[in-house]
Amino acid sequence: MRKLLAAILFVTLTATLFIQCSSNDPEDTATLSVQLTDAPNTYEAVNISFTEIAVKVDSEWVTFLGTPQTINLLNYQNGNTLSLGEHDVPAGHIIQIRLKIDSANIVVDGVTHEMNVPSGSTSGLKFNANFTLEPGQTFEMVIDFDLGKSIVTTGPKNNPTGYKLQPVLRIAEIAQTGAISGTVTNPAANPLAFAIQTNDTVTTAIVNTTTGEFTLSFLPEFGSYKVVVKDEDDLMFEQIGVSITGGQTTNLGEVTLQ
Repeated sequence: MRKLLAAILFVTLTATLFIQCSSNDPEDTATLSVQLTDAPNTYEAVNISFTEIAVKVDSEWVTFLGTPQTINLLNYQNGNTLSLGEHDVPAGHIIQIRLKIDSANIVVDGVTHEMNVPSGSTSGLKFNANFTLEPGQTFEMVIDFDLGKSIVTTGPKNNPTGYKLQPVLRIAEIAQTGAISGTVTNPAANPLAFAIQTNDTVTTAIVNTTTGEFTLSFLPEFGSYKVVVKDEDDLMFEQIGVSITGGQTTNLGEVTLQ
């Protein structure tokens, strides 16, 4: 009888260990890397205190930023990114991104203004996504925080009485994005470059006023783009039908604002 019980116990433990090992099989997981970037704008600083940034893979939430951290998004522009981390996650589908924001402020003309963030620190702000994680894959994702569209002012346009943060995000798989670069020959009047698709500005870039160089980063390779460069003197350049290849940069060469 004791030998029979011992045999049953051995088989049970062996089966349990087999199930546990199978559930952690690397072939059932993918590696997810998440980065944060910002489409450039004209503010002096935009400080956001995140308490959580998480990604939902099927029914499971994976937290990439779980410790409160204040980030000046203007430090991560023109293709620069902040790495939020890398985790092994179950293979499946990325369906949502969740941001929890405790507070935010904006600096305009040297003055700091607090921003209201509706539901930011309670239930969090959720954004739908649609990506597939294949077993064994390393998937690099970028969250593009478009401040130009995310900050809403109250009161007169030229003399706002308040600011509200309503985040607008663009989420992309880095491997499926490319970039457009160029060099402005007359960059003295603070030009900005725009990548436009179907009348919507996908991203912007600040032109270097010394070298004239600009790069429009993390553009999905689907479809073509209109590139517009415009300065404070209303001089501009425009080119349509610019194509993107994932992982590559399309160089427009020298452009002159007229």
